[in-house]
Amino acid sequence: MTENSSVPKKKDGALLNSYKTQLRDNVQIILLNFEELLRMVFARTLGQIADGTQQEMHALEMQVRSGNLLRAGEALLKLVNDIKEYCIIYDFSSIEEEMNRQSKLLCAKQVEYDAIISEIVKDLADELTELEEEYYENSCGYY
Repeated sequence: MTENSSVPKKKDGALLNSYKTQLRDNVQIILLNFEELLRMVFARTLGQIADGTQQEMHALEMQVRSGNLLRAGEALLKLVNDIKEYCIIYDFSSIEEEMNRQSKLLCAKQVEYDAIISEIVKDLADELTELEEEYYENSCGYY
């Protein structure tokens, strides 16, 4: 029994470590690409490459880096969504608390309704007894 309970905890731990690794990797990719974009904007080097060619290279590299930024941002959004789903699906403690609260509420209602029903039964029994006595009193004269 303890093996079965430890397996989900191990899976949960592995999943959470996976989320943590994905988060770290995506943030690192965003940071690296953003720093490189800033370096390209401020860096102006004179070299053997013509200005037009160098500008094309910078434009292409900026597109690649911004694509990497976008991809890492989308991966972070997907990771946030996965974590939300994980919290919703595997939040058994809050589900159990809600079930216990509902169960207690329904048990209290059951006790209340049982008391009302027993009062009604008692009143009906009294009324039937009175009606029975009245019936026998009135019918005794006919025999």
